[in-house]
Amino acid sequence: MELILYIIIFIIGTVFGSFSTLAIYRIPQKKNITTERSFCPNCKHKLNFIDLIPVWSYILLGGKCRYCNKKISSSYFFIETLMGIASLGIFFSIMPSIQMLSVLTLTEYLYLMIFATTLVIIAGIDRNKKQINKPIILVGSLVGFVHIIYLYIINNINIISIYKYVIYFFIVVVLSIITTRHKLYKYKYLLEILMICIYMNMFIVSEIFLITAVLTMISLTGSVIVRKRKLKIDQSDILAEKDINLDIPIAFYLCISNIIAMIIQAIPII
Repeated sequence: MELILYIIIFIIGTVFGSFSTLAIYRIPQKKNITTERSFCPNCKHKLNFIDLIPVWSYILLGGKCRYCNKKISSSYFFIETLMGIASLGIFFSIMPSIQMLSVLTLTEYLYLMIFATTLVIIAGIDRNKKQINKPIILVGSLVGFVHIIYLYIINNINIISIYKYVIYFFIVVVLSIITTRHKLYKYKYLLEILMICIYMNMFIVSEIFLITAVLTMISLTGSVIVRKRKLKIDQSDILAEKDINLDIPIAFYLCISNIIAMIIQAIPII
């Protein structure tokens, strides 16, 4: 019974992942992400149900489109699998046993899955376009605020937590407004990174954010080293080093590190 439940939880996560890949592709192009049918990005052919099964369709089709035989980006498979694992991690962190299953825990699970989905979308867009989608952060922040109100009504949560959410939400909105001003354009990306950090702290505990920070620093350092070796940049060239660092999608590493940290935190031995 528990095994079947875990399989279902993994599948639910892959569905969230599938939606994330669609949003990552369409949002920068300002296309509809809710009603328009999915299609192959190469031949534009409308996809059928057999083409849209998360993870399994990629495996069964050999990573190629069934209609034009063009290779499908492995990022689809990676994101769907990552979200499936994240779904299990989130589930285990709030429901260690099936006996704890309740409306409240399911609501908490859905809430955290929405959070993880927003992180994946932010990460994917930043990696592809080197831009941070602020509306996604604002929508996620609003979901977090509604959730804390729900907990206050249903579970009589401490009123201090509500004040904390109000303050975080206010800071996120203010940073969103500030980063739209042209005069601050050169600081825009760093302010948006700060915006994401504040957003994360609305959803996760300090221990997870600490793990996130460590993983982000490790991944950023590794990325700089790899890029320097790949482009054969002279270590003494300070200007070149500055330019390559500016090209690194920091939000991508930050968001993915946060999801991994959530998975790590769910492992019982840690």
